[in-house]
Amino acid sequence: MVHIHHFTFQEPLPRLSGEWLSALESYSFQTYTIGLRTSKIEGKKPLLAALRQAVAETPFFADKQFVLQHPDVEIVFDELIHQVVIHIFPVILVGRYTKLQRTIAQTRHFCFECKGSGKKNGNVCPQCKGEKVLTKESVQELITPFFQKEFTCNEVLFHGAGREDVDVRMLGSGRPFALTLENPIVRTIDVEKLRTHINRALKGKVELVELKIGHPNDVANVTRAYHTKRYRALVESPEKINLNPLNAFLEQKMDVVQLTPTRVEKRRVMKERPHWIILESFKRISDHIIEVELHASAGCYIKEFISGDNGRSKPSLKDWLRVRCGCKELDVLEIVDAEM
Repeated sequence: MVHIHHFTFQEPLPRLSGEWLSALESYSFQTYTIGLRTSKIEGKKPLLAALRQAVAETPFFADKQFVLQHPDVEIVFDELIHQVVIHIFPVILVGRYTKLQRTIAQTRHFCFECKGSGKKNGNVCPQCKGEKVLTKESVQELITPFFQKEFTCNEVLFHGAGREDVDVRMLGSGRPFALTLENPIVRTIDVEKLRTHINRALKGKVELVELKIGHPNDVANVTRAYHTKRYRALVESPEKINLNPLNAFLEQKMDVVQLTPTRVEKRRVMKERPHWIILESFKRISDHIIEVELHASAGCYIKEFISGDNGRSKPSLKDWLRVRCGCKELDVLEIVDAEM
């Protein structure tokens, strides 16, 4: 979103000083562009060129660069409505995070039962007990206050490359994410110093593995990319587990068809989704618990692949093992290459 300021003027075109320039002086920015909206079609080009030249010669703009694409600030002189319209473009940051606890959501986790109202049928929601959210902490809520303070911005929007469940740790080199910083007063900071400060403050909870200033296109690049993922899971069964059947599937790329899982059917379209999965390794922890490492296509439901989800995931690890089983613990080990 672009933050917009409007300043009215009475002359045919405004003086290159006054309220609109004073407003800009509170912002730290390096690049800008100039636009013009006028009814004078034939005279627009020379008038726009003159405006750009006049603004460039203003002392305030002496250390700033005029650009045609992706500016920090756009100044539009609108002769039709007699306003100077200033667009403050957001700062984009991109990085990767790891999540080290099994009680932290990726983003604020509103209660699905009461839709974040805290009430159900006029009473306190039994699911969230009136708290409106299902988790006390999220990656989004933990990290965004640091950026809001450093960049002095109105709001920080979090965009993840997919998400892991609340009870799943995100390990390895982390999950890609992007931040949109709305209406930032400050645009240039020591990002690496901020990353170190955040990691120290959130030690044991969340770590930012990478962090850098991004490009406006990076938000779409992060959210639209489809990544394969590697997982480690502890699998538990009430029956003694025989590992021998798994040898037939080891390191084989197996097709899996998954009907919308039971646990998300209220908020997902009911349909079959084709995936693939590779059993990379397995080992025994006890008679009833084994550890497996899996590599799966984007969007594959790993917990359901393990349990079979009452026949909604075909085949499943349950089918391969020939015993009832479920996922006791799950970690994302790696977000692999993007599937474009």
